[in-house]
Parts: sequence; structure tokens; C-alpha cells
Amino acid sequence: AAGGESSAAGGGDEPSFRSGAYGREEYTNSIVASRDTNISPREVYDSIESRYVRYPLEKLREEEEEAEGVALGRRRRPPPRALDVGSGAGVSTQVLWDIGYRSIDALDWSGSAWERFVVDDPDGRCPPGVTFFELDDERYLDVWKSEGREKFDVIVFNFAVNEDKARLFAKYLLRPENGRLLAPVNAQRDYWLKQTYKAFDASGAVLWSATDVGAWSVQFQPDVTQDTCQGIWCSPYNGFKKKR
Repeated sequence: AAGGESSAAGGGDEPSFRSGAYGREEYTNSIVASRDTNISPREVYDSIESRYVRYPLEKLREEEEEAEGVALGRRRRPPPRALDVGSGAGVSTQVLWDIGYRSIDALDWSGSAWERFVVDDPDGRCPPGVTFFELDDERYLDVWKSEGREKFDVIVFNFAVNEDKARLFAKYLLRPENGRLLAPVNAQRDYWLKQTYKAFDASGAVLWSATDVGAWSVQFQPDVTQDTCQGIWCSPYNGFKKKR
């Protein structure tokens, strides 16, 4: 769906989200994600499964247990929401779904990997709770504001960002009570060769950081929206057109 959004692609019978790329990721000590598959090293998905991403779900379960039987017709809280930024082939989306997030906005400036592994792959499934936006994060933010979309319990970035962008998304888009954001943040501003994984709360405070995950030294594709982005992942080599 060029320039827009799609949901329930790939079949409505299966209640779970599935990407045909799931299981193809491998442990590695360097970045091996290719422009053809958009599958990150396995350590990336291990990090998404961390306690920081699970924390909002655990708090929600605690709240539901406490409220059980207290108010019988009480309005139920919306399902836990996740924002998957740079979703690529949908592997990170499946990880979030399997953890327990049932309302997911997945976005990527290029929809080719999503089309290949979620829409066209016979193993791909996309239930109505998952919506894909073929947009970069800056354009998505415009849509989120204009449509008045709900805030998120968790946000995951799958590409390198400067810390000010991570804090911006945490403060604007996270639910204030228990929201968490996980992002690979540049060790130095606009230095795209080394990142530190960081977990933020909704105030933008850093709760955790790691420069290495297992045997993998954290390094991601650069943020295509930044003018300092250089190399094969960036304009003009990849066809990306920056928002004007």
C-alpha cells in the first residue's frame, strides 16, 4: 500500500500475527541485515523480548487483577499498544505480538519487505489489530497527530537514532504511567557506526543502557530521515525521499 496503511493483509482466519521471515534471523557479531530481507541479528529480537518491553504488560495485568470483581461494568482499558518503528520484514512485529501486544502500528518507509514476508508469503498473517504504515517515522508522526491516534505502551526502534529523537517519541507518544521505549542510540550525535541500546520511560529518562548484547556490538542501519545519513542505507542509494 504505497504511501499509506494496510491492515488484515495476508488472511483473516488466523488470529495471530505471523511473518514468513520469522526464524531466519541469526546470532552475529556484526550487522548482517540486507536490503533484500530487512532481518536484523537475533540479538535485536532478544532485546525486544527484554523486561523493559514486557514491563507495561506486567503492570496492566496487575491492574486488571486488582480491579477484578471491584466494578462489574467498568470500562475496560484498550488492548496494550505497541509502535514498531522500522518494522522491515515484520519479525519485530511478531516478537511484540507474541509477547502480548494486540494493537500494533508497524511502520517502515519501504513496504517491500513487509509485502514479501507478511502479505505475499504463505506463512504470513496480519490480524486487524496490526496496521502497517508505509511511512518514515517523521511522516508517521504527522499522521499520528492529525488523526489523534492513541498513545503507546511500548515503542521499539529498529534503526539507529540520535538521542533527541528517542526522547521526543518517548515524551510525545508513550502512555505516561508505564510506557517504555527501546532504541539503539548513537554513541555520539550523527555518528552512525556505533550505538548504545537504551530504554526510556515516558519522561525521557534513561532506565537502562548496553553497548553490547551478547557477542554483538550494537550497530544498526542509520536513520534515513537525517541529513547526515551516509552509505547504501541512505538517500540517494536506496530511493528514500526526505519529507520537505
